[in-house]
Amino acid sequence: MKRGSTLSNYSTRCVGRTTRHYLVVHNTSQQNLAVRRSDMIKSTILSGISVLASSSGLVEPSFGKEAIATMAKTAPEVLDKVNLGKLVLSTLSDCSLAVSIYPTFSYNAAGGGGMGRIVSREGDIATVEFDPTTLSIPTIDYKSTKVLGIPIPPPLSIKIIPKELKGTVNMKTGEANLDFDASFQFDAGNLYHAAPLSVITTLSTEGSSGNLLQGPGTRLNADGKARLAGVAKVPKTGDSFLDGFLLLPSEALAVLSASLVMLE
Repeated sequence: MKRGSTLSNYSTRCVGRTTRHYLVVHNTSQQNLAVRRSDMIKSTILSGISVLASSSGLVEPSFGKEAIATMAKTAPEVLDKVNLGKLVLSTLSDCSLAVSIYPTFSYNAAGGGGMGRIVSREGDIATVEFDPTTLSIPTIDYKSTKVLGIPIPPPLSIKIIPKELKGTVNMKTGEANLDFDASFQFDAGNLYHAAPLSVITTLSTEGSSGNLLQGPGTRLNADGKARLAGVAKVPKTGDSFLDGFLLLPSEALAVLSASLVMLE
C-alpha cells in the first residue's frame, strides 16, 4: 500500500463456513467520495465487523482452505478474551535471513503461520496479537534454505520457536509493526546441539536497519501480502563454539514475506 491510499471497496470469499475478508486499496482524487468511504469504514470497524478484502483471482495464502476453516473453528480460548476479529498469518516462500558477516540466506517459509486476534482499534490502527502456541515457522534446513544458491548441508538445521508476535496494523495505509520474540535452536543431528539463540526484534513493513545489517519492507497490498523486516541484536549464548562461529554478540536480520487474512 502507498501512503495516502484509501480503502474503497470490499469483497468476500467463503472458505467452508468461514468468511475471509481481504483489504482492497485504491488511490482516488475524488476527496468527497474518499471521505464518505472513510466514514463507512470507520462505522463498519466500530460495529465489530472485521474487514480485509480482495478483488477476484487472488493468490491463496500458504495455509490451505481446510486448514483455515479448521483453525477458525478451533482457535484457542486466548483468542476469545478480547476478540474484535480473528486473523490468519501465512508465511510465504520469498524470505531471507542473515547473521553477522555471513552471506544472506534465501529462505522458503511457505506453509508456516498461525492464528491471531484484534484486541483493540483506534481509528485506522488495529492492535493485533498472535497466540504463539499456534504459530509455526518452517525449520531452516537443506529443504528450505540456500546460501549463494546452494542448500545448507545436512544434518544442519535450525528450529524457530516463536514466543511472541504482536503489534499494530494500519487498516488504511497497510503499515504494520510486529514485535517478534523467538528462540533459534541449532542442531546437527546427533553430532551437536547448540544453546538456544534469542532473537528479539520488530518486524516492520517500513524496513529495518542496524549497524551491520538492513532489510527492506513492503506494506500490505491489495492481495493482503506484505514484506516485514527486522534487525535484532543477538547476545552471546554461552556456547563457546556457536558464539565464536557466529561472532556473537552481533546482529541478525529476518525478512519475512507473509499474507494476512481476517476471519469473521
